[in-house]
Amino acid sequence: MAKRKRSSLPDADTTVLTPKTLPVNVASVDSNMMPPQPVRRTSSRRASTQVPPADIDTNPVTNDKIKDGKDALRASPDAEEPGAGRKKRKTAVTKVKKETEDVEVEEPAKPVMPATPIKKAVKHDDVDREDPEAEGEEDADPEELKEALSRPPPVNSSYLPLPWKGRIGYACLNTYLRASNPPVFTSRTCRIASILEHRHPLKDPTQPEHATKNRPDKDQSADVARGQAYVEALGLANARDIPKMLRWNDRYGIKFMRLSSEMFPFASHDVYGYKLAPFASEALSKAGRVAAELGHRLTTHPGQFTQLGSPRKEVITASIRDLDYHCELLGLLKLPEQQDRDAVMILHMGGVFGDKAATIERFKENYHKLPQKVKDRLVLENDDVCYSVHDLLPVCEELNIPLVLDYHHHNIVFDADKIREGTLDIMDLYPRIKATWTKKGITQKMHYSEPTPSAITGRQRRKHNPRVATLPPCAADMDLMIEAKDKEQAVFELMRTFKLPGFDTFNDIVPYTRNDENKPWKAPKKPKKAPKKKKSKAAEEEAEEEVEDAEPEAQPPPVIPDEEVGMGGPEGRVYWPPGMEEWLRPKKREVKARDPEKAKTTAERAAARRAEKAAWQAAQEAGNAAAVTDTPASASASASKIADGDPGLNLEKTKSVYNMAKPKKPARAPPSGGKKKSAKSVPTPSESELSELSEEGTEQDVDMSDMTDAEEIAAPVAKGKRSAPTRATNGRSVKRKAVNYAEGDED
Repeated sequence: MAKRKRSSLPDADTTVLTPKTLPVNVASVDSNMMPPQPVRRTSSRRASTQVPPADIDTNPVTNDKIKDGKDALRASPDAEEPGAGRKKRKTAVTKVKKETEDVEVEEPAKPVMPATPIKKAVKHDDVDREDPEAEGEEDADPEELKEALSRPPPVNSSYLPLPWKGRIGYACLNTYLRASNPPVFTSRTCRIASILEHRHPLKDPTQPEHATKNRPDKDQSADVARGQAYVEALGLANARDIPKMLRWNDRYGIKFMRLSSEMFPFASHDVYGYKLAPFASEALSKAGRVAAELGHRLTTHPGQFTQLGSPRKEVITASIRDLDYHCELLGLLKLPEQQDRDAVMILHMGGVFGDKAATIERFKENYHKLPQKVKDRLVLENDDVCYSVHDLLPVCEELNIPLVLDYHHHNIVFDADKIREGTLDIMDLYPRIKATWTKKGITQKMHYSEPTPSAITGRQRRKHNPRVATLPPCAADMDLMIEAKDKEQAVFELMRTFKLPGFDTFNDIVPYTRNDENKPWKAPKKPKKAPKKKKSKAAEEEAEEEVEDAEPEAQPPPVIPDEEVGMGGPEGRVYWPPGMEEWLRPKKREVKARDPEKAKTTAERAAARRAEKAAWQAAQEAGNAAAVTDTPASASASASKIADGDPGLNLEKTKSVYNMAKPKKPARAPPSGGKKKSAKSVPTPSESELSELSEEGTEQDVDMSDMTDAEEIAAPVAKGKRSAPTRATNGRSVKRKAVNYAEGDED
């Protein structure tokens, strides 16, 4: 049995008692203290706070606290979150961290998905509801592949519902509007931690919230109403984007859309839930007026955890609370009678919990307990794990519930004893399925999607293809929901393929370019004017003519009205080819590959400098300049030994090697103003001059600092004290006089 959850927040209509049975004002409780345990609410969602919604930044580009709803990003709610790991187990105990303590919650069994069509003998205790769209999960064991490949081929109908007269729609998210600036979407959400954080006031309440400079101050007391105002602001931002999405759809021939269940974050939560009417009535009614004006159909699809057949009471309570939230959302749209009747809530039967028949009976029992307003909107859909059309159709006929036929799910889960895989045999059930809709006066709808081309096994086939290639054999006036990850682009693909109404309203986007946004504009810099000089009258007249003929100054682009921002521009450039979603955003700056030597990291360069410095210090400390016998290449090896602390290193030798390896200073450059002086040529002395020089060389010292080795050996040096060169007799002149060009006696 699951332990009771705890929370630091009591309900608005709940009195919290301390161990001394004294009432406590939650708003005054220090956020650092352990709060008392609240009483779990058994009634419906609490009323919204009287504090107006907060004025916050709801743009996820500039506020990293705003997240995308996970269900809206998927092809459908039952196609779970991409990237989730695959784990098969019968019972899992998950530690759920609440505000004050960790609580262990026991989850229901997660059965393994069948790879073959459903038969009466197949058990569903091990249905695996982990992510069918996770990447890297396509591998299957050989037995599973062999069994999947041996199944009978599908039998499909060749009928196409053309000319098309119905409505085609997509689910929850518009990829083009989501990538616009500012983004337009209806699935902004957050984490519960953000709600708790925003119960504290900002550090500077007079300034708008900033991600780093002006965050909530947790040192100040928390207020439940302030946190509630934060989450309500997200819901209002979502609701206010609905009219924009509807008008965008209408411009391009789309008349059908599913609203995101995450439009109002945590609205059906048992602790943080709230009613919509007190703060969202006006925004939702405005969206409803636009939908009525454009003849747009709106529906919802509660998540896969809303299950009325569960054996757990807490799951049933949460499911009813979630259905009540969706029903209130659709009711506040205030649609005309028929459109309001067509605004349905699609639901799956859920798991089988070991006994399919018993689960169906529990569903019937709990369905009768639902409010009438929920019953009026509830419809059932066959799924791709447990329940086939043959399982649900009798239930729908008995309880007067419309049945949504999902072709993709039907090709994975069907009763092989009664029907074959494909779209042909299921057409025999069309009259019975349609009767479940007409009996309640609701316009029929169907779901269509396709598996990825490489899918083989049942699990692999659950993964939705980003776009669909054809139309199902439905009625030509059907409301068809396309469940694909490319959302509205999948609808455009069908329009282009079959020339459906609206196919000529859109064009391909220009890669990485948007011409329907107001971008910041800066005037180009003007060239600097040369200093004015006195000109003749003729020159002044010519300059005036040049000024008149010059191009006018650059003007900012025209401002795009708010209602046209993100609408595709006058040419309707809103279509992006398959796989080219990156074209919706500005192109990333390309970094050219650098030379490997130049691409060394800072750490590598720093390590080389440290090794060089260590070698130099070791050479200085040694203080003994030994004869240089090693090559300069050994300097780097010695440096590495010093850096590694080699005890056997000869520091004296290292000093001389390092000094030899040190680079020589470059020659001094000639003065910038003059030419480089060329060396003067020395004339070859005669025999008489040589004899004079040899005699003079015995009387004066010789400066051999600039001589070559041969000259140094040949030059005679006096034993006396060498006199310093004077201004008249500099070093160079002394050298010239002291050089002995005479050949040796042996020669």
